[in-house]
Amino acid sequence: MIVEVCSTSLIGIQNAVQAGANRIELCSGLELGGLTPSMGLIQEAVALEALDIHPLIRPRVGHFTYSQEEIRIIEKDILFAKERGCRGVVIGALNSDFKLNVPLLKKWKQLAGPLYLTFHRAIDVVVDPHLAIRQLIDLGFDCILSSGQSEKAVDGFEKLNQWQEEFGDEILIMPGSGINSSNCMLFKTAGFKAIHLSGSKAQPLLKIPEGVHNEISFLNQLLSVSDTSKIKNVVSQLKS
Repeated sequence: MIVEVCSTSLIGIQNAVQAGANRIELCSGLELGGLTPSMGLIQEAVALEALDIHPLIRPRVGHFTYSQEEIRIIEKDILFAKERGCRGVVIGALNSDFKLNVPLLKKWKQLAGPLYLTFHRAIDVVVDPHLAIRQLIDLGFDCILSSGQSEKAVDGFEKLNQWQEEFGDEILIMPGSGINSSNCMLFKTAGFKAIHLSGSKAQPLLKIPEGVHNEISFLNQLLSVSDTSKIKNVVSQLKS
């Protein structure tokens, strides 16, 4: 079973490697649902030569209907990821009616070329997921990351299971959101071939010394880092 870890740092990737994960979805802004990682982070993550790197290409928070300016940014990011040796990209785009933007996704498939394509959680807000999944199969996507149109994958399990049974032989249905050591076996038992998790733990970046004004909120934010023990607990269950 594939264990994909969503990571925002090199330390997180290294922890995921030690825990036995299979691949990395690389992003920034995990607390915002994930945004495109920096070019520098992509380059350094690939240079580790540890796990396959699949950057999330999402230029901003919010909905998945993009302006022409945002589309140009996304397309440059796809090409950069391909040129720098990433094994895949995680993308998605909808029209204002919350159906797939098929012509745009077809163009992005052509730009990505041989890269492994994952359609991200935009699938969780489409109006007709069955139609959308069929369209993604026809477009040549390899994987769909989804919580079953619920906040957490365990809450959307029924839909995910239906999609797995109907489409699992044609595209990888990968449950994600809120998956951990207490619920991962639910997905293995149901026959899913992959799961997605962050397995992260919040930690302070630095102890602020006395004399520094520390009531400014951004100074006290915690960094979420993929945690070796959390991920290893999941991996050991799924691969036992």
